[in-house]
Amino acid sequence: MPNDLIWGVNGHPVTAYPGVPYLDQFKLVAELGFTHYRFNLREDGSAEYLEDLLDIANTSNITILPILVGPPLELDKTPAKDLKEGSYELGKRMATRFKGRVPIWEVGNELENYAIIQPCEMRDDGTQYPCEWGPAGGVGPLEYFKPRWEKVSAILSGLAEGIGHGDKKALRAMGTAGFGHLGAFARMKKDGIPWEITVWHDYETVRESYLETLKEYGNPIWITEFNAGGGGDFSHEENARQLVARIDYYRQMREKYQVTAAFHYELLDEPYWGDHFEARMGLVSLKPNPQHEGAWSIDALKPQGAAVRDAILRGA
Repeated sequence: MPNDLIWGVNGHPVTAYPGVPYLDQFKLVAELGFTHYRFNLREDGSAEYLEDLLDIANTSNITILPILVGPPLELDKTPAKDLKEGSYELGKRMATRFKGRVPIWEVGNELENYAIIQPCEMRDDGTQYPCEWGPAGGVGPLEYFKPRWEKVSAILSGLAEGIGHGDKKALRAMGTAGFGHLGAFARMKKDGIPWEITVWHDYETVRESYLETLKEYGNPIWITEFNAGGGGDFSHEENARQLVARIDYYRQMREKYQVTAAFHYELLDEPYWGDHFEARMGLVSLKPNPQHEGAWSIDALKPQGAAVRDAILRGA
């Protein structure tokens, strides 16, 4: 589809969706019109899981976008130097093992949130962030606290450099949680962190002014998470309306700002989380599997699932 975006969807085949076979997930991805499946790995890289998922992805004609979240080290307690070394080794090990088989790795996931400056903390320029304000918006580079940012930078740079060492042809997708967090990109660039795809997450309809800033970094923009406002916490019909509008908007922004891919969050509801918003963010519902305690089965396509499928296929 040279005149359309890459359309993908998020899921959790490694860390969640208990009892739902990988093959069923990939079949559903294809049936909904998506060509890519983005999912998080465990902190150790989940290499054996990824081998199994790759086999199924290849037979399903689906491209995977795995997320390397960083080594199993505590951010608060681990020095930046150790975070950098551990991240580099993880990125190198995974990219070397899957060289030529994983074309794109997403590097980190919303890590900049850890470094957002809080009330009374000191900015890089020596001024104090007002104690009477809430957490900063992350819009500018001064809205991140240097001691915590150094740890975020260590993980991102370590993973990116490790991937580059292990597979020189692999692309690295990197970005933020959205919500105006543009300042992190300026800091990433200043720190010399390499990336080839600029990542943004969108739960509020990304402003065109944000896209203008993101385009300046010279890489294609991938919206690797999007859902209706509030994470889709409306009626099925309102969620469907907002999602179709979001898809149309990305298509309008494609050529002007190099918005070349968008991934819905997420494939399946996660009802085992109770009232948590992720329990209802999916395009397809889950139901308990009566044959296996604690396991779940794919249930029904939700109205927003049908709307997203039809909107994507209209552009095919």
